[in-house]
Amino acid sequence: MSMERPVYHLKGVVRKGAAATEDFVGPLGKATETEGKKKVCVVGGGNVAVDAVRCARRLGAETIMVYRRTIAEAPARRDEIAHTYEEDIPIRELTNPVACYGENGVLTGVKCEKMALGEPDASGRRRPIEVPGSEFELDVDCVIMALGTSPNPLIKSTTKGLEVNKKGGIIVNEDGLTSRQGVYAGGDAVTGAATVILAMGAGKLGAKSIDEYLSNK
Repeated sequence: MSMERPVYHLKGVVRKGAAATEDFVGPLGKATETEGKKKVCVVGGGNVAVDAVRCARRLGAETIMVYRRTIAEAPARRDEIAHTYEEDIPIRELTNPVACYGENGVLTGVKCEKMALGEPDASGRRRPIEVPGSEFELDVDCVIMALGTSPNPLIKSTTKGLEVNKKGGIIVNEDGLTSRQGVYAGGDAVTGAATVILAMGAGKLGAKSIDEYLSNK
Protein backbone atom coordinates (compact mmCIF):
# COMPACT_ATOMS: atom_id res chain seq x y z
CA MET A 1 0.00 0.00 0.00
CA SER A 2 1.37 3.40 -0.99
CA MET A 3 0.86 6.29 1.38
CA GLU A 4 2.03 9.85 2.01
CA ARG A 5 3.53 10.92 5.32
CA PRO A 6 5.47 13.84 6.81
CA VAL A 7 9.09 13.96 5.71
CA TYR A 8 10.71 12.47 8.83
CA HIS A 9 8.57 9.39 9.46
CA LEU A 10 9.67 6.75 6.92
CA LYS A 11 12.65 4.45 6.62
CA GLY A 12 15.27 5.92 4.35
CA VAL A 13 14.75 9.41 5.70
CA VAL A 14 17.73 10.75 7.65
CA ARG A 15 17.58 13.98 9.65
CA LYS A 16 20.87 15.60 8.77
CA GLY A 17 22.35 18.57 10.54
CA ALA A 18 25.73 19.87 11.67
CA ALA A 19 25.42 18.24 15.09
CA ALA A 20 25.19 14.80 13.44
CA THR A 21 27.55 15.33 10.54
CA GLU A 22 29.97 12.67 11.74
CA ASP A 23 27.21 10.05 11.54
CA PHE A 24 27.17 10.31 7.75
CA VAL A 25 29.97 12.42 6.34
CA GLY A 26 32.76 11.12 8.60
CA PRO A 27 32.83 7.31 8.62
CA LEU A 28 32.87 6.70 4.86
CA GLY A 29 34.77 3.47 5.37
CA LYS A 30 31.93 2.08 7.51
CA ALA A 31 28.24 1.39 7.00
CA THR A 32 26.26 4.61 6.45
CA GLU A 33 22.67 5.68 6.01
CA THR A 34 23.02 5.51 2.21
CA GLU A 35 24.59 2.07 1.99
CA GLY A 36 22.70 0.10 -0.65
CA LYS A 37 20.63 3.12 -1.68
CA LYS A 38 20.36 3.88 -5.39
CA LYS A 39 18.76 7.33 -5.46
CA VAL A 40 19.51 9.89 -2.74
CA CYS A 41 17.98 13.34 -2.32
CA VAL A 42 19.73 15.83 -0.03
CA VAL A 43 17.66 18.78 1.21
CA GLY A 44 19.45 22.01 2.13
CA GLY A 45 21.83 24.67 0.88
CA GLY A 46 24.63 24.72 3.44
CA ASN A 47 28.06 23.13 3.66
CA VAL A 48 26.65 20.02 5.37
CA ALA A 49 24.20 19.50 2.50
CA VAL A 50 27.02 19.81 -0.01
CA ASP A 51 29.21 17.37 1.94
CA ALA A 52 26.35 14.88 2.25
CA VAL A 53 25.39 14.89 -1.43
CA ARG A 54 29.01 14.57 -2.58
CA CYS A 55 29.67 11.72 -0.16
CA ALA A 56 26.50 9.92 -1.28
CA ARG A 57 27.66 10.20 -4.89
CA ARG A 58 31.05 8.73 -4.00
CA LEU A 59 29.30 5.83 -2.29
CA GLY A 60 27.71 4.99 -5.63
CA ALA A 61 24.26 6.56 -5.38
CA GLU A 62 22.50 8.67 -7.99
CA THR A 63 22.16 11.99 -6.18
CA ILE A 64 20.32 15.28 -6.32
CA MET A 65 20.36 18.29 -4.00
CA VAL A 66 17.25 20.44 -3.58
CA TYR A 67 17.16 23.92 -2.05
CA ARG A 68 14.15 26.16 -1.51
CA ARG A 69 16.00 29.34 -2.51
CA THR A 70 18.41 29.92 -5.39
CA ILE A 71 22.07 28.97 -5.12
CA ALA A 72 22.87 32.70 -4.95
CA GLU A 73 21.19 32.73 -1.50
CA ALA A 74 22.68 29.42 -0.35
CA PRO A 75 24.92 29.67 2.76
CA ALA A 76 27.36 27.03 1.45
CA ARG A 77 30.81 28.20 0.42
CA ARG A 78 31.11 29.08 -3.26
CA ASP A 79 33.98 26.65 -3.80
CA GLU A 80 31.95 23.82 -2.24
CA ILE A 81 29.08 24.50 -4.63
CA ALA A 82 31.50 24.68 -7.57
CA HIS A 83 32.92 21.27 -6.62
CA THR A 84 29.39 19.86 -6.53
CA TYR A 85 28.76 21.00 -10.10
CA GLU A 86 32.17 19.65 -11.12
CA GLU A 87 31.06 16.21 -9.92
CA ASP A 88 27.97 16.50 -12.16
CA ILE A 89 25.61 16.51 -9.19
CA PRO A 90 22.38 18.33 -10.06
CA ILE A 91 21.17 21.07 -7.74
CA ARG A 92 17.49 21.84 -8.06
CA GLU A 93 16.90 25.41 -6.94
CA LEU A 94 13.60 26.88 -5.72
CA THR A 95 12.42 23.42 -4.70
CA ASN A 96 10.99 22.40 -1.33
CA PRO A 97 10.04 18.86 -0.19
CA VAL A 98 6.61 18.65 1.40
CA ALA A 99 6.00 14.91 1.91
CA CYS A 100 7.48 11.46 1.38
CA TYR A 101 5.89 8.41 -0.22
CA GLY A 102 6.45 4.87 0.91
CA GLU A 103 5.30 1.30 0.47
CA ASN A 104 5.21 -1.00 3.50
CA GLY A 105 7.05 1.63 5.53
CA VAL A 106 9.93 1.95 3.06
CA LEU A 107 10.63 5.25 1.31
CA THR A 108 9.96 5.26 -2.44
CA GLY A 109 9.73 8.95 -3.30
CA VAL A 110 9.35 12.53 -2.18
CA LYS A 111 6.79 15.13 -3.20
CA CYS A 112 8.20 18.61 -3.83
CA GLU A 113 6.78 21.98 -4.73
CA LYS A 114 8.31 24.80 -6.71
CA MET A 115 9.08 28.06 -4.96
CA ALA A 116 9.39 31.72 -5.93
CA LEU A 117 11.35 34.44 -4.14
CA GLY A 118 9.43 37.17 -2.36
CA GLU A 119 10.52 40.04 -0.12
CA PRO A 120 13.62 39.68 2.11
CA ASP A 121 13.09 38.04 5.51
CA ALA A 122 14.93 38.60 8.82
CA SER A 123 18.07 36.94 7.44
CA GLY A 124 18.23 39.50 4.62
CA ARG A 125 17.60 36.84 1.99
CA ARG A 126 14.47 36.85 -0.16
CA ARG A 127 11.75 34.72 1.40
CA PRO A 128 10.77 31.58 -0.57
CA ILE A 129 7.05 31.42 -1.38
CA GLU A 130 5.13 28.33 -2.57
CA VAL A 131 3.95 28.30 -6.18
CA PRO A 132 0.35 26.96 -6.15
CA GLY A 133 -0.23 23.84 -8.22
CA SER A 134 3.49 23.23 -8.80
CA GLU A 135 3.89 19.94 -6.93
CA PHE A 136 5.88 17.12 -8.52
CA GLU A 137 7.51 13.87 -7.39
CA LEU A 138 11.08 12.60 -7.22
CA ASP A 139 11.70 8.86 -7.16
CA VAL A 140 14.28 8.30 -4.40
CA ASP A 141 14.95 5.70 -1.74
CA CYS A 142 16.77 7.97 0.72
CA VAL A 143 16.28 11.58 1.79
CA ILE A 144 18.90 13.36 3.88
CA MET A 145 17.67 16.47 5.67
CA ALA A 146 20.61 18.91 5.95
CA LEU A 147 18.80 21.90 7.37
CA GLY A 148 21.06 23.08 10.17
CA THR A 149 20.93 22.77 13.93
CA SER A 150 19.73 24.57 17.02
CA PRO A 151 20.41 24.02 20.74
CA ASN A 152 18.38 21.29 22.43
CA PRO A 153 15.34 23.01 24.03
CA LEU A 154 15.57 20.54 26.93
CA ILE A 155 18.54 22.54 28.24
CA LYS A 156 16.31 25.56 28.89
CA SER A 157 13.25 23.63 30.05
CA THR A 158 15.14 21.51 32.60
CA THR A 159 17.49 24.19 33.98
CA LYS A 160 15.68 26.78 36.08
CA GLY A 161 17.02 30.31 35.71
CA LEU A 162 19.05 29.63 32.59
CA GLU A 163 18.65 32.51 30.15
CA VAL A 164 18.67 31.91 26.40
CA ASN A 165 18.31 34.16 23.36
CA LYS A 166 15.47 34.08 20.85
CA LYS A 167 17.18 31.29 18.90
CA GLY A 168 17.60 29.12 21.98
CA GLY A 169 21.31 29.82 22.42
CA ILE A 170 22.54 30.02 26.01
CA ILE A 171 23.49 33.55 27.06
CA VAL A 172 26.96 33.83 28.62
CA ASN A 173 29.38 36.60 29.63
CA GLU A 174 32.97 37.04 28.47
CA ASP A 175 34.08 34.23 30.81
CA GLY A 176 31.49 31.77 29.57
CA LEU A 177 29.36 32.14 32.71
CA THR A 178 25.62 31.66 32.23
CA SER A 179 22.83 33.31 34.23
CA ARG A 180 23.19 30.46 36.74
CA GLN A 181 25.95 30.79 39.34
CA GLY A 182 28.71 28.25 38.74
CA VAL A 183 27.24 27.09 35.41
CA TYR A 184 29.33 27.70 32.30
CA ALA A 185 28.60 27.04 28.64
CA GLY A 186 30.26 27.27 25.26
CA GLY A 187 30.27 25.92 21.72
CA ASP A 188 27.26 25.55 19.46
CA ALA A 189 24.86 25.65 22.43
CA VAL A 190 25.90 29.30 22.81
CA THR A 191 26.84 30.50 19.32
CA GLY A 192 24.68 28.25 17.17
CA ALA A 193 26.26 26.14 14.44
CA ALA A 194 29.90 27.19 14.10
CA THR A 195 33.34 25.62 13.72
CA VAL A 196 35.14 22.98 15.79
CA ILE A 197 37.93 25.50 16.42
CA LEU A 198 35.51 27.97 18.04
CA ALA A 199 34.00 25.20 20.15
CA MET A 200 37.46 24.11 21.31
CA GLY A 201 38.30 27.69 22.22
CA ALA A 202 35.10 27.98 24.24
CA GLY A 203 35.97 24.75 26.02
CA LYS A 204 39.40 26.06 27.03
CA LEU A 205 37.87 29.33 28.22
CA GLY A 206 35.27 27.44 30.22
CA ALA A 207 37.89 25.22 31.84
CA LYS A 208 39.94 28.26 32.86
CA SER A 209 36.89 30.07 34.22
CA ILE A 210 35.66 27.04 36.16
CA ASP A 211 39.12 26.54 37.68
CA GLU A 212 39.21 30.17 38.82
CA TYR A 213 35.66 29.92 40.18
CA LEU A 214 36.41 26.82 42.23
CA SER A 215 39.78 28.14 43.40
CA ASN A 216 38.16 31.27 44.81
CA LYS A 217 35.39 29.53 46.73
